[in-house]
Amino acid sequence: MVGSTSKSGLVHFTLGLLSSRATGQLIGLIAILTIVWFAGIYIGLDSVNKRLIAMAVVFVSFTIFIFFRWIWTRRSGEKLASELAGHNAGSEAEIDEIKTKMEEALASLKASHLGAGYRGATALYALPWYMIIGPSAAGKSTLFANSGLHFPYSKSNQVHIQGFGGTRNCDWWFSDQAVLIDTAGRYTTEQSENTQWLSFLALLKKYRPKVPINGVMVAISIADILTADSEQIRAHVKLVRERIEELINELGVIFPVHIVFTKTDLISGFEPFFSDLDPQQREQVFGTYLLDLSEDQQADAAQLFEQRMEALYERLCEQRITKVARERNEQRKQLIVDFPNQFCAATIKLTEFINLLFKQNPYQEVPWFAGVYFTSGTQEGTPIERITSGTLAKFRSVIFEQKQEKITQAFFINRVFNDVVFRLQDLTRGNRKRRIFQRWIKALTVSGSLAGIAGVVALLFTSYTSNNLLLSQGDELVDAVVTARVERHESAVQFDVTLGLLSHYQQLLAYEESLPWHFIFGIYEGDETLQHIESILKLQVETLIAKPFSRENRLALEGFHQRWTGITEQQKTAKIRTQYYEALKLHLMMSSEFVAHLDSEFVRQQFLSKLGVQLNIDIDDETNSELVTKLSQLIDFYVDRIDASGSPEQLLPLWQENPLFIARGRAALATQPEALALYTQMKQQFMVKHEPIKLDAMLSPKNRSFISAAASVPYIFSANGWQELMYPEINRAAKLAYSGDWVMGTQINDDSNLVGGEVDEAKAGALIKSIRALYFQEYANQWFTFLGSITLSDLKSINNASLVLSRLSSNDGPLVNLMDSVSDNLQLPDKPLAQASKLDAADELINKAMPKASGLAQVSVVRVPELEHRFADLRRYSTPVENAKLSDYLQQYLGSLSAFHSELKKIAASNEDDQVAMNFVQDLLAGSQKDNALQSSWIIVESQVRALDPDTKQVLETLFKAPLTASVEAIMNEAKGQINSQWENQVYLVYKDNLRGKYPFNMTGPDAAVEDVSEFLNTQSGTLWRFVNEYLSPFITLKRGKWVEKKWNGIGLKFDSKVLKNLTTANKVTRSLFPKNSSELGIKFQMMPVAQRGIRETYFGFSDQAYRYRNEPEEWRKFSWPGQGGTEKATVYGLDSTGRRLSAEKSGPWALLKVLNDANVRWVKGSEFLATWQFEDESEQSPIKVQMALKSNRNSGVFSKYTLNAFVLPRQLFSEHLVIANSADAQLH
Repeated sequence: MVGSTSKSGLVHFTLGLLSSRATGQLIGLIAILTIVWFAGIYIGLDSVNKRLIAMAVVFVSFTIFIFFRWIWTRRSGEKLASELAGHNAGSEAEIDEIKTKMEEALASLKASHLGAGYRGATALYALPWYMIIGPSAAGKSTLFANSGLHFPYSKSNQVHIQGFGGTRNCDWWFSDQAVLIDTAGRYTTEQSENTQWLSFLALLKKYRPKVPINGVMVAISIADILTADSEQIRAHVKLVRERIEELINELGVIFPVHIVFTKTDLISGFEPFFSDLDPQQREQVFGTYLLDLSEDQQADAAQLFEQRMEALYERLCEQRITKVARERNEQRKQLIVDFPNQFCAATIKLTEFINLLFKQNPYQEVPWFAGVYFTSGTQEGTPIERITSGTLAKFRSVIFEQKQEKITQAFFINRVFNDVVFRLQDLTRGNRKRRIFQRWIKALTVSGSLAGIAGVVALLFTSYTSNNLLLSQGDELVDAVVTARVERHESAVQFDVTLGLLSHYQQLLAYEESLPWHFIFGIYEGDETLQHIESILKLQVETLIAKPFSRENRLALEGFHQRWTGITEQQKTAKIRTQYYEALKLHLMMSSEFVAHLDSEFVRQQFLSKLGVQLNIDIDDETNSELVTKLSQLIDFYVDRIDASGSPEQLLPLWQENPLFIARGRAALATQPEALALYTQMKQQFMVKHEPIKLDAMLSPKNRSFISAAASVPYIFSANGWQELMYPEINRAAKLAYSGDWVMGTQINDDSNLVGGEVDEAKAGALIKSIRALYFQEYANQWFTFLGSITLSDLKSINNASLVLSRLSSNDGPLVNLMDSVSDNLQLPDKPLAQASKLDAADELINKAMPKASGLAQVSVVRVPELEHRFADLRRYSTPVENAKLSDYLQQYLGSLSAFHSELKKIAASNEDDQVAMNFVQDLLAGSQKDNALQSSWIIVESQVRALDPDTKQVLETLFKAPLTASVEAIMNEAKGQINSQWENQVYLVYKDNLRGKYPFNMTGPDAAVEDVSEFLNTQSGTLWRFVNEYLSPFITLKRGKWVEKKWNGIGLKFDSKVLKNLTTANKVTRSLFPKNSSELGIKFQMMPVAQRGIRETYFGFSDQAYRYRNEPEEWRKFSWPGQGGTEKATVYGLDSTGRRLSAEKSGPWALLKVLNDANVRWVKGSEFLATWQFEDESEQSPIKVQMALKSNRNSGVFSKYTLNAFVLPRQLFSEHLVIANSADAQLH
């Protein structure tokens, strides 16, 4: 028996091992490793080491996954066991005891073999779980106890963990194939236990989220159904459906539901009918499987059940004869014969139950009803039979005692679990809500997987394609270089293709340091082409640079030698000396003897200059910067491969030195060094390398929008430029000049007083002093030029001016920033390198002695003497006084500027700022307020700069007066808006409507009304002059008969020059048309005819005034306009000796002036004029000439038509565009 058990266990172990998940995972791992080994060569794993590494990565990843999955499963199982134990107990004592039993069960599971290959708490989580529900006393526990399953529990015959007093909450039955949950019957029948039931389901869902249960068995005693009426059956169905619905909703899954009718032995005749079955036959399934036709829920499960029950009845009837023949007891024979009938009668009740249970409900999700089975665990109780009484048929207990065997046997249970229930464990799936969610998850997973695969394929393809493109590009570039070289293309083409190949070469070098992402799969072969491309580049630079430039250098040295002998000393010291020296220096550097002196930067600049000439490009033009950079890289490629520090196999040949050229050059250039030439060379050298210092760099970001500068300061003329560049270079160059030069071949001076290697300090010092004088002279000029170019931002309104002045007068404003920077660049140490070390040592000693006195060593700085006098006045403003942030002069100026800013704010804050601005300007131009803040600020600036040196005075006066003048102009700009508005409304509109384009101000226009002219131009109350007196008189004044603008320190409202000219003309018109001190329009003049040959009579008259002249003695007669008569007509005529009369006649109020306008009026003297009319007709006779002498009572221009015709008034008074705004410029925020 033991051997049989061991053999069965071994077979069970083998089958379980082969079908386990672990075996499948191991096979999958082996398959992946095999694919990596054999297919890896096609994806870049071309070596054994790479494939082994890849396989190791796969194996380690698999091991980590299995380990963490095992940890997670084990912890989940332990938590589930702990939670279930606590949930099933009602007290601490019960919890402890149940946990103890649970631990014993887990220990037995760990010691046993399970078909799925799990142990202990892991098995508790990983095995399928089944639940049996049903009413109390339905035989649920008996069903498990007699199931014939293997329960590997180590304690006696107790095969499950339970509470006390029967099934208290739930019993767990641990078999080697599944975990079976025997729920308490009250969960099914009693609503009050719903809370515990739902909490139990929540535990299952929490710790087994994917598949909380694999199936449900509904156990119902068949006697309860057969003895119940229709209402009771409905109640049974309702309870069962509610529990199933709760399972579906709470657990989120749909599962197979197996209906098990227990206690089938209570049907009359059951025991005699099946008593002849052997143990193996009793294990078979008695019932019907429904999912074969109803799994898709298209077939009616209840109808299918009814059909299967009829077939089962027929099977029972077929066996009845045989069983009766075998039975000897007559009573039992009767029971056997009647059993199929009793079963068929029971089927009617059961069908009613099943019909109600399986009925479709639109409000509930229908589970999978997998089948209906009949079982018998113990043959106890009184059998029941169907009794027919009249029309009523029902089941009741038998009326006579049936003789039954006393041996208790289990019927039709074992294979229900093994052949039906357990085989359907994988049919569990999500409910409707969960399936929709899972469908989305699957779709997203599939999409993500496909996208991932597509991404990997794309990356592989991209990597492969990128590598091919890279190689193809390299091949094309190499072919282009070779073609250009073989076919001897022009140099520009050869440089172009060579630069392209160089860029490709540099790209490959960069890939050696950091490979791009599109080569991450190892498909990269660019490194294999590096050496080949480098060799081609060597040939190119040797052909394009080395040989041509070596030949050109020799020709240049020969040319300089020939030119040198034929020029003057002054010409030698000019540019040719530097060029000759640099050509000789390059020749020596590129030779083997002097290659140690190779200066890459010098060589690059020399070669770039030559390439610029050769390729006809301007290397200083920013548009060519990209090309110049590439050419520099090509030169660096060449220079790096002639440097002696490189490996021998990488070196290119050096130039062949020419001793004759070297000797000639050294002999020609061997002259005493000159300060100007050295200084010019230094300046050019450093100014190319360093960016100039701009104003923005001196100001904080918040101050940069308030002032600007047109000029900048070259870096070498800054404190840092002096200390870092010029000071050491001046000393180096001077000492080098008198200690030898390797280019000149004189490492020591020829002076006999010098020991070899020493410097002639006296000569070097004199040269240093000369160079410093040149440098500091330009240093000061650069800073004064820079300060003089600073301008203030445009102040377009009073608010804008207020903001600007607020910032300028601040202690951290742009002027303070500027002076701080100026101070830093004016305090130049005479010997920065030596003094820096001394000051550091002094600071250290002072800090040790007096920690609070840090920085006292700065007082010992010795400034450069060359700038002491030049910057003395400027330092008064830039250098702060002791224990202060600002200088006294600057602080005084900022204080006055702040006071003026306060006044400006009041104007800006006024509701009538334009009127207030106009009043301010009136007072300013009239000089009525001598003590306002503006005047005070102006006086302070004047007094401060009065005694300054001319350079400082010029820049500071301009800088400090700029905010004042700009603010005054902003105020005037505001006032101009008010004045211009009043002018347009009060004067121009009247002029436009009444006078513009009309006579006498336009010779061809209609007549202007005399009253309109009088009202507009009279001096007493005329529109024009009233406005001038009320609004313009504070801003303009009449000088020598001309209107001129009043100004404050050269600042005025900037009237349009035409306006002032027109006002002067208007003044002349008024004097001409109006008597003195009169508001009435009127002209008084005298007239006297002038006798003409051939004219016997002349006449001039208008209104009631006339003068007829017939060659009698002339006399002056008085005329006045307008006349007193009613006729507005003026006439002038001449009558010649033949009686021919020619005349001119005008009518209207301006008739007199019109007649005079027809004459040619000429000034004679004083107020006398001569008017000449010349009349002609169509005849060929000579014209008639009439002349009249005119004399005005005043110096008037009324007789000249040009005086009145010139009177025009503009719409705007000011030439500049007006900006009337009360908001500051947005840039200043």
